[in-house]
Amino acid sequence: MNFKIKAGQTVAIMGETGSGKTSLINLIPRFYDTNSGEVLVDGVNVRKRKLSQLRSQIGMATQDVLLFSDTIDGNIAYGDSDMSEEDVKHYAKLAAANEFVEKMPDGYETIVGERGVGLSGGQKQRLSLARALAIKPAILILDDTTSAVDMETEKYIQDQLAHLDFDCTKIIVAQRISTTKRADRIVILDKGRVVDVGTHEELISRPGYYREVYELQNGIAGEKKGGAA
Repeated sequence: MNFKIKAGQTVAIMGETGSGKTSLINLIPRFYDTNSGEVLVDGVNVRKRKLSQLRSQIGMATQDVLLFSDTIDGNIAYGDSDMSEEDVKHYAKLAAANEFVEKMPDGYETIVGERGVGLSGGQKQRLSLARALAIKPAILILDDTTSAVDMETEKYIQDQLAHLDFDCTKIIVAQRISTTKRADRIVILDKGRVVDVGTHEELISRPGYYREVYELQNGIAGEKKGGAA
């Protein structure tokens, strides 16, 4: 596997279950290291950087959302305990969380149970995204972060991510074409290997995994079969 991501780019990672998507993104913050080869951030091998310094530059929101037994405010501001209430609300709005938070009994002072007990999957994902954005990371890694939200909410979040008020390189693991199609580049993985790279337009123009998913999600494959019959 060998590819580069330029600073400021949005790169989507796609592939079947078990293709290596989550393993790949876990190498960047060094949740574990490679057996061979190297992972570079700003041209420096991640193994040669202080772990605290490396991870302070990275915001992550993953499928398995970890929320703390704390207020919603405390969960969003976890990376900066001095964050103002105004800033907490700002990042909640970017993640489409503010509306449901303000409807809760104690608003941002509502206590959430460990792992977000009492919140829906989509609500937990949005709070996790707000927390990741709140540290203004140089690298934002999203692993299927909007899988539990509706299409309208997802579109809103994608619009916000496209116009952040800080410089950020985005790496997005997703299965929805609606999430990946705006990316500068889309990387397709299969069994731990990069098998295709291109833009949305390039990948739907040629046979392969991406076009198959695109046709399936847009009902095109069914239409073709129906027409052939």
